[in-house]
Amino acid sequence: MRHSHRFKPLGTPKPVVVRSDEQGNPLHIRVPGKPGQNVTSIQEHWRIDDEWWRQTISRDYMTVVLNNEKVLTLYHDLLTDEWYTQNS
Repeated sequence: MRHSHRFKPLGTPKPVVVRSDEQGNPLHIRVPGKPGQNVTSIQEHWRIDDEWWRQTISRDYMTVVLNNEKVLTLYHDLLTDEWYTQNS
């Protein structure tokens, strides 16, 4: 059986500017050097809280669709309040 979905590795995180609503959902994203885009939908949302024995990680990850139909994987670092895109 052939699967239509294939996992892709995530690339190195790159900072992005995000405007979000009161619940923390991204509304508008601007990748440095590119025009800003509105978020049309959030496909997935998950949270990672890990590595308490080393360096603490607390992040909200989201797969979002932009108004130009591009799909991005974002995360919000809850410790630093910074946003990143992590596409390959």
